[in-house]
Amino acid sequence: MDLELIVEVGCEEIPARFIEPLLQQLSHRLRDRLSENALSYGKLETFGSPRRLVLHLGGLTAVQSDRTEVITGPPVTTAFDSENQPTRAAEGFARKMGVSVSQLIRVENDKGEYLGYEKHISGKSAREILSKSLNGLYSGLELPKNMRWEESGFLFVRPIRWILCLLGGQVLDLELAGVKAANRTHGHRILAKDIEVEVSGYEEYRSLLLKNRVVIDPAERRAIIEGLLIESAVAAGGNLAPDPELLGTVTYLNEHPSVVCGQFDSSYLRIPREVLVTVMREHQKYFSLQDSAGRLLPRFVAVVDSEPGFHRKIISGHERVLRARLADAAFFWEQDRKVALKDRCARLKHVIFQAKLGTVLDKSRRVDILCQTLARQLKRKDLGPGLAEAARLSKADLTTDMVKEFPNLQGIMGGLYARAEGLSEEVAQAIYDHYRPNSMEDESPRTIQGGILSIADKLDSVIAAFSIGIVPSGSKDLLALRRQTMGIVKILLELGLSVSIRKAAHRAFLSLKKWSERPFDETYADFEAFFKERLKFIFREQGFQYDEINAIVEVGSENPVECLQRLKAMAAMRGSEDFIALAGSFKRIKNIIVKAGIALNDPFVVNAGLFQQEEEALLYGAVEKIRSRMARYQRAHQYTEVFQSMAGLRPQVDRFFDKVLVMAPEPDLQRNRVGIIGLLLQMFLEVADISEIVVN
Repeated sequence: MDLELIVEVGCEEIPARFIEPLLQQLSHRLRDRLSENALSYGKLETFGSPRRLVLHLGGLTAVQSDRTEVITGPPVTTAFDSENQPTRAAEGFARKMGVSVSQLIRVENDKGEYLGYEKHISGKSAREILSKSLNGLYSGLELPKNMRWEESGFLFVRPIRWILCLLGGQVLDLELAGVKAANRTHGHRILAKDIEVEVSGYEEYRSLLLKNRVVIDPAERRAIIEGLLIESAVAAGGNLAPDPELLGTVTYLNEHPSVVCGQFDSSYLRIPREVLVTVMREHQKYFSLQDSAGRLLPRFVAVVDSEPGFHRKIISGHERVLRARLADAAFFWEQDRKVALKDRCARLKHVIFQAKLGTVLDKSRRVDILCQTLARQLKRKDLGPGLAEAARLSKADLTTDMVKEFPNLQGIMGGLYARAEGLSEEVAQAIYDHYRPNSMEDESPRTIQGGILSIADKLDSVIAAFSIGIVPSGSKDLLALRRQTMGIVKILLELGLSVSIRKAAHRAFLSLKKWSERPFDETYADFEAFFKERLKFIFREQGFQYDEINAIVEVGSENPVECLQRLKAMAAMRGSEDFIALAGSFKRIKNIIVKAGIALNDPFVVNAGLFQQEEEALLYGAVEKIRSRMARYQRAHQYTEVFQSMAGLRPQVDRFFDKVLVMAPEPDLQRNRVGIIGLLLQMFLEVADISEIVVN
């Protein structure tokens, strides 16, 4: 008979951002324990709200299947004497197993023949297994913050107040932080205060919670909230400003969601939209409303954990709080503009960038130099003056009251203040965009100036960290170096900026010399490996195959735009019969050279006077003939033509391997023949290592 498991751990309010990671960890852990104990099940679901973390398991096998286990004993050669009588070794093993020697079996493995015993193991019940393993499920979870609140010192995200744990409708032993499991759960903290109900199964559990004002399924709550938000926005004469991240947050802030709509004085619309939206979103978790043209309306909608009967008082309270917040924002906007951005720059010498890497003023100067380097690489010296101004002013808004209050507006406020001061739109946009992208889903800077400034800012941060030995490991990445490096790659590819990352990194390092603790080669080696992984990830996200990516990235990742061009050209050629055959031959060439103990970058010398067969001359002549053509195609970034030229060598390569013994017994002859294929290999390795291509 299949069983059903329900575990609900009831807590004091859990921060919304913690709930999904917690549920993911609990789900993975439970799956692992079930797998380790050979317990099969139908489905595993997780649900969460501010006050509860829920696991639901359906179709769970009640008892493990019986199994046999072969226990290996002594080798047969030592288990029996010359007359085939059991030795003390055989008798001792049989005694240990609780059987006679005649009940033992013979077992073959890669080391020979051994005595063994086939032990029958009866399956344990799911109840017995889960009683022992569930307690450990909740210990040592990875979270930014944990709490201790009782004498056992148990660590958890928030104090535990009750536990519901049922297996097949019966209470299962589980105790956490002195709280023992029972068959009872609690309703909504306010709307069903002090109501405790007994449950016997999952469907009854959901039904009783719903009756007591708790929607347990986050997906269901999200759908309810989204529908109510749209309905409320339309009723208020506007449209909801989309905010998927905030929608996700409020889903985990409520158990019985409803929506209220409030308003604020239209005079506050003089404040930039970005500020208004941030004030409502960050502190209050309000959604903004806009008209059909995208202009903000002096209204907001909020998700509340309550019922319509209380909405009037709730709206009044929200409007009062928002009025004070907007008054502060208006004050910051007016006051900050009294000091020009250029006059704020000197204050940056009192703002530490990183304890070992100087001040933000130092960083601004380094970014300015790096911007000029990137502009020169792009042959866009005309961008120099505007970029220099944007770089110098890019961090000035860190000294403003608005950014101190709302740190996520850094850069954005700098751009808005620059525009308000009458600086050029190119400078204002570059400053506004230079923190972008903040994620893979975020947009890249809108202009080439913004892209260069963003790359320079991010590259300075990453190289600076690597230069003092701060290299991300595991989940630890305090300076967000992964995100910043992904941002660099994303901008380069999306804006089509063809630059040498190595040269840019070297320029960044030179500016950091007084702070760095490692030489450039060591710093760059770590950064290059790190950069390649980010580049590979983005290429995988774009749909390229892993072997194609390895073939391209491993021979050169210095210029991501050029890298992408090679990747696209090779992917287009991949289906060609000639190219597939050549990839197989290339593996063979590489293996021969490696087995010969020759480094792939060693010089290869060919003496035509040593040729003994026509195929040697044909292949060597073909390589020499296309060498200059390949170089010309590469300079022009005509990679389709490069790979077509490579595929065109298939006949000569096939004939060479069919007719010529490469590893000839004569050393001079062998060295000469290896030299021919070595030249071919090196020419190909300038664009791709096609031995990485999987050939079936």
